Amino acid sequence: MGRAPSWCLGIVAVCAAVTGACAAPQDPPRVEEARGETPERAPFPLEVTAPDTPGASELERVVAEGRAQVEAFFGAPFPEPVRVLVQPDRAAFDASFPPEWGVGQTQCWMVAYGVADRLSLLSPRVWRAEACEHDPDDAVHVQRLVTHELVHAYHGQHNPTRDFSGIEEATGWFAEGLAVLASGQLDAERLAGARRAVAEGRGPTGLRTAWSGPDRYGVCGSLVAFLETRCGREGLVRLLAATDFEAFLQEAGLTEEAWLAAWREWLLEAEAPPGPETGAARSAEHRSS
Repeated sequence: MGRAPSWCLGIVAVCAAVTGACAAPQDPPRVEEARGETPERAPFPLEVTAPDTPGASELERVVAEGRAQVEAFFGAPFPEPVRVLVQPDRAAFDASFPPEWGVGQTQCWMVAYGVADRLSLLSPRVWRAEACEHDPDDAVHVQRLVTHELVHAYHGQHNPTRDFSGIEEATGWFAEGLAVLASGQLDAERLAGARRAVAEGRGPTGLRTAWSGPDRYGVCGSLVAFLETRCGREGLVRLLAATDFEAFLQEAGLTEEAWLAAWREWLLEAEAPPGPETGAARSAEHRSS
């Protein structure tokens, strides 16, 4: 396991009109059910310390709902369980990062991370005192945040790096944008922010810099949503295994320049944010209305 990439510390037919056809559709990867109980019936293990025991049942519900949303988005269950580690304070959260990642002391906005085998979460119980930009009383925010990290875990279980430490920096936008889209974080406000950034000339000039700036959630989420309108949900599933920039572009069937140009045009015309359940279908419906 190597040093974690910086971005990880925050993980159709019309294609021919862009730069050629999309990669040929393929069946999503097959996922075998775990022996014994099926993944749907076996809850992910939740590990809490005494201070968080009273809220454990609510966190279990949040994790279960997030898991169901992730599996519905990708159309297949998690291949393996995910340990959910609820850290009682910032010091414990910081210590949960592998030493080789070189994270040290985390910034106040960092409250969770997800890789193939685990999700580490700073307990919402201490967010007011030990975090910023996060409201523990906002149930939708908490749900989407946990679901976002579960998307990273699912992605990690389908990626040869497992913890994204071996993935090129240039593909970080996809990991984050995918988690934004699948978790429901690409809401109207974030989509509008990305649209403003593009309209004002503040949008990314390359995919390598997409996951940066105040509008990064809307920018990267919409980049992945746009990709789904071109190649479908199955295209996103195929790309779970991508680790390097050139291989990713080859699989996507788009050059970087054409992708960004077509995305800008699509984004400025889009009026409704694509949701985790509907994605391309909603975008297509908008274009035909």
